[in-house]
Amino acid sequence: MKNLLIVTLLITCLTGVSAQTTQNRTIGSFTGIKVAEGVNVYLKKGDKESLRVEVTGTDPDNVVTEVSGSYLKVHMREARYRGNIEAKVYVTYVHLDKLSASSAGSIYSEEAVKSNSIDISASSAGEIEVALDAESVTASASSAAELELSGKTKSLSTDASSAGEIDAYNLEATKVQAEASSGASIKISVTTELTAHASSGGSIRFRGNPNKSVTDSSSGGSVKKSS
Repeated sequence: MKNLLIVTLLITCLTGVSAQTTQNRTIGSFTGIKVAEGVNVYLKKGDKESLRVEVTGTDPDNVVTEVSGSYLKVHMREARYRGNIEAKVYVTYVHLDKLSASSAGSIYSEEAVKSNSIDISASSAGEIEVALDAESVTASASSAAELELSGKTKSLSTDASSAGEIDAYNLEATKVQAEASSGASIKISVTTELTAHASSGGSIRFRGNPNKSVTDSSSGGSVKKSS
C-alpha cells in the first residue's frame, strides 16, 4: 500500500509539471520585440498591447516579459531554460518596427505586419517567420539563425553571415541589396533593382528580372538567378 501511494504521488507530480499553464499579463507600450532562450512568440495586431503566456513543464513566472525602452523583451529566467520546457507567448501589438530573435528564440506572425520601416534580425539559432507589408525592410541573420519572410516591400536590405539563412522568395521586393558571407544563404525575389555580393562560401539566389543588376562574388561565394 505504501509503495502504491508513493507511485501515485509521483505520477501526480509528473502530470502537474507537464500540464499546460496559461497566464494573462498586462504590458506597457512597445514598438520592438526581442525574444531569446527557446521562447516562441506569436504576433497579432490589435488596438492595445497585451500578452498571454502558455507553458508546459515549468511555471509561467519563469517566463520574463518586460518592456525596456521601446522593446518588449521575452526570455526565460536564468537557469530555467531546458529542453523539456515549452514556452509560448501570444503578443498583441499596436505598431512594430523591430523584431529580434536569439538563442533559439522564435517569432511568428498570424497576419502581415504593416509598418513604414521594419528591422528584423536573428542570431544564435534564432528563428523569425513573418509576413510583411512595409515600405522598407532590413533583415539580418547570423550564427545559424533563420529568417523566412513573405509579403511585399519597396526596399529590402539583407545581410547574412556565419551560416545564417534568409529565405525571402515569397517577399516581393522592388529594390534589393543583399550580402552573404561565411557559408550564409540568401534567397530573394526582386522586380526592378538588385545589388548583391557574396563571399567566403556565401550564396545568393534571386528570382525575377530586375531592370538594373549589379552582382559580384569572391572567395567561393556565388550569386545566381534561380528558376
